[in-house]
Amino acid sequence: MSVRMGLLSLLAEGSAHGYGLKAAFEARTGGVWTLNVGQVYTTLDRLQAEGLVAPMESSESGPEPSPTGRDRHLWQITPAGKAELEDWFDEAGFDTAPPRDELLVKVLMAFGRSSGEALAVIDRQRAELYRVAQAHRRSRSRAARAAQPGDGAADPTHSLALMAADLMGEAIAARHEADLRWLDHCEEAIVSNPERRKP
Repeated sequence: MSVRMGLLSLLAEGSAHGYGLKAAFEARTGGVWTLNVGQVYTTLDRLQAEGLVAPMESSESGPEPSPTGRDRHLWQITPAGKAELEDWFDEAGFDTAPPRDELLVKVLMAFGRSSGEALAVIDRQRAELYRVAQAHRRSRSRAARAAQPGDGAADPTHSLALMAADLMGEAIAARHEADLRWLDHCEEAIVSNPERRKP
């Protein structure tokens, strides 16, 4: 859903080719979410079938050869696509249930093991999460040093990409912190439960 609506959102800002949409999506998501160009074209085909996007008819924008040999049409959003996009922006953007990510499932499944085994799983997950969070912080520090204060002043697209990368970095850091707090809570639940104190 996020790729589909992300492409619609980018087309609402202006018409674009498939490769341009791929690059813009990746820049807007701070380079964290990469797309396969085939995924872009497949999504555009589905959006076209739903009447949400259409290739432009102008001869000036007509198909251009792509590196893969597939024609690159200049795509535009339709009125129905704009309405769908506005509905999406109006909806709350979170799930009522937590995502079924591997960390969550692994730790909850470990609760069926002995206390010692469950705590060992939590310790391994915490150590790896600390390592990943530290690497992420170092990467963000390098990126911040590489971006000079005047960067992007003349190029709003570059400035927007830098802001998106910073915001995505904040989202990832917040997720790491939340996961670490949750692991601490899981450990406390095991340690404080006398019925779980078995070898």
